[in-house]
Amino acid sequence: MILSNFHAHTTYCDGANSCEEMLTAAIEKGYRAFGISEHSHTSVPIDSGNMNAESTPRYLAELRALKEKYAGKIELFTGIEQDALGDLPTDGADYVIGSTHFVCPNGEYRFVDDGANGQLETVKKHYGGDWYAFAEDYFRLEANVAVITKCNIVGHFDLVNKNNEGDRFFDTSHPRYRAAAIAALEEILKTQRLFEVNTGAMYRVLRTEQYPQTWLLRELLARGGEVILSSDSHDTASIGYKFAEMAELLKGVGFTHHKTLTRDGFADIKL
Repeated sequence: MILSNFHAHTTYCDGANSCEEMLTAAIEKGYRAFGISEHSHTSVPIDSGNMNAESTPRYLAELRALKEKYAGKIELFTGIEQDALGDLPTDGADYVIGSTHFVCPNGEYRFVDDGANGQLETVKKHYGGDWYAFAEDYFRLEANVAVITKCNIVGHFDLVNKNNEGDRFFDTSHPRYRAAAIAALEEILKTQRLFEVNTGAMYRVLRTEQYPQTWLLRELLARGGEVILSSDSHDTASIGYKFAEMAELLKGVGFTHHKTLTRDGFADIKL
C-alpha cells in the first residue's frame, strides 16, 4: 500500500499530540503523504473543542512552517474539517473534509457524536425515544454537507451510528434508517463523490465496523462514489489504523482503487 492519511487532529482541537508529533509519527510509519485537518470553528453556543478565530491562523502558519521543515521527507497537506455549522472560511487549506457533528432539535444544539449517555438523553428529550427520528434528522442535515462546506471529502457519513455497536439502540437494516441514509447519500453524490472510509471509532473501541458501514459502501459503489482511507487520528498510535484490513474489505465490496492527495490533486491508488 502507498501510505497516506488526511484526517488527523492535534492539540489545536481535541487531539493528544502536537502537529509535529503527528507528522514525525507518520514519517516513522513510512507515510508518503499526510494531512492534518483540524475542526473548524462553529457558531454552536456550546464548547465543541474546535478551533476559533485566534487559533485558526496559528494552525495554518504552523503547518506552512512544517511543510518547509520536512520537505523531501513527506508531503504535508493542510486540511480543515469544516462542520456544516462552521462559520469561518477555509482559505489557506489544501483540502476540506465536510462533516455534520450537530443536530438542533427544538432549537437546542446537540452533539451527534456524543457519548452513549448523551445520545440517549438527546433521543429521549427531543425525539420521544424514537432513534429513527434522530437518525432521520441527522441525515437530513448530512444531505447538504457537501453543498454547505464545499468539501473535497465527505467525513464519517453515518456518524449517527457511533454508539450503536451491534445495533444496540436501533436496527440499521430498518427501512426508515436505510431510506434516510440512502436519500442523504444520493443528495451528496450530486456535488461530491469522494467519501472517507473512517476507522477512528474502531480504534477507540466503540465500533467493530468502519464509517460508512459495509452495506453503505455497496450503495456508494453502485452509485459511482469513490473512497479514501482515513484513520481520523487523535493520537500518533492510531495513524493508519486497520488500513490493510480496510483495503481488503473495499476489494471485497468491489472497489478497484482508493484515492490519495498529491500536489496535483487527488489520484487513484490500486487496491
